[in-house]
Amino acid sequence: MNRVLFITDHLGGGGAPISILALASALAARGCSVTIVSLQNKVWHEPPEGVDFHVVGFTYRGPWQKFRRYNLHALRLNDWIASQSQPFDLIVANMHYSHQVAIRSCLADRAWLCIRTDPGAELTGSRRSGRVARLRHLYHGRRVLCISQGIQHSLAELGIVPAELKVVHNIIDASAIQLAMQEPVPYEDFIVFVGRLDKRQKRYDRLFQAYKASGISQRLVVVGDGEVDEARQFAASIHIAERVSFAGKQPNPYPYIHHARLLVLSSDYEGFGRVIAEALVCGTPVVSTDCPSGPREILTGGLSACLVPLDDGEMLGRRIAETIASPPAIRAEHYSPFMPEVIVKQYIQLFYHNASCW
Repeated sequence: MNRVLFITDHLGGGGAPISILALASALAARGCSVTIVSLQNKVWHEPPEGVDFHVVGFTYRGPWQKFRRYNLHALRLNDWIASQSQPFDLIVANMHYSHQVAIRSCLADRAWLCIRTDPGAELTGSRRSGRVARLRHLYHGRRVLCISQGIQHSLAELGIVPAELKVVHNIIDASAIQLAMQEPVPYEDFIVFVGRLDKRQKRYDRLFQAYKASGISQRLVVVGDGEVDEARQFAASIHIAERVSFAGKQPNPYPYIHHARLLVLSSDYEGFGRVIAEALVCGTPVVSTDCPSGPREILTGGLSACLVPLDDGEMLGRRIAETIASPPAIRAEHYSPFMPEVIVKQYIQLFYHNASCW
C-alpha cells in the first residue's frame, strides 16, 4: 500500500483545501494510505473517510520566534515525522507557508512543493527584485508541482529552474458536484460570481462595471465573503446596488452555479481557476478574463471565445451579453481532463518516479 502525505497551511477557506481533500479522497479510494497534516488548527472541512488527519501547529511568541517561525515549525514537523512507524512514498506540501516549513525540515529533498497560485502575478513595485530572490530561494533546485502550465511558464520567466517539475491540474469531482448542485436557490434568472471578494485579485470593480455595461436584465448574485462592505459601496457608486445580491459565503455554492445563466470570473490572476471547471461540470457557461494562470487551459476549443483580454472591461460586458443570448454547448469532454481518474493516475505515476530517484 502506497503511503501519501499532504502538508497544508490549513483546511480553511479557498480552493486549495477543497482540492487537497478531493485528491486525498480519490487516492484513498484507489487503495492508498493517505495522511493530511495541517500546520494550523484552522479546519473548516471534515477530512474524507479513510484519510488520517493531524494538526502539527506552532504559535510563535515574541519577535525572535516570529523571525525564526519557519525553522521552529520545521522542528515540530520533524518530530511528527519521526513518530511515524512507516515512511511515506509521496509527500506533497501545499501553499506558501507549508513550502517554507518543508524546505527547512527533514523532508526538504523529498517533498514536492505544489504551487497553487501564479508566483509572478503579484510581483510589482519597488520590492520586486527582493521578492524574486525569495522565490528563487524557495523553488530553485526543488521538486515542484504546478497546477497549470501558466504557473510553469511564470517560473521560467522568473529564472527559477526546479530540479524536477511536473504539471498536474486540480482535481474536479464531477459526480460529487452534480449531486450537490441539485438543491434550490432563492433566485431566478441570474448570473453569478463565486469567490472571495478581493479587489486586488478578483477585481469585483471590473465585474460590476462589466455587468453594468452588459445591459442584461438578469440579476448578479455574488457568492463569497471578503470585502463585502467595500463591494456594496462600489456597486452603489455606479448605481447598480438594487440589481446585485450578496449571498455571502455558502457551504454548498454549486446550486448557485448550476441554476445561474452564466458564471463570470473577473480576476487579474489565478492559479488554476477552479470555479471555471466547476461551472462547466454544473453545465453553466463561463465568461472569464484571460488572466494568468489557468482559464485558457480550461476554456478550450469553442469555449475559448468566452475568454476576454485582461484589461478590456468593455469587451467583458459585451461577452456577458453575447453569452447570455447564445450560450455555448458544454460537454463532458470540456472537464474530463480534471476528473479524479485522470488526476489520480498522474499522482500515482509520481510513486514510481520517486522510487527511481531515492
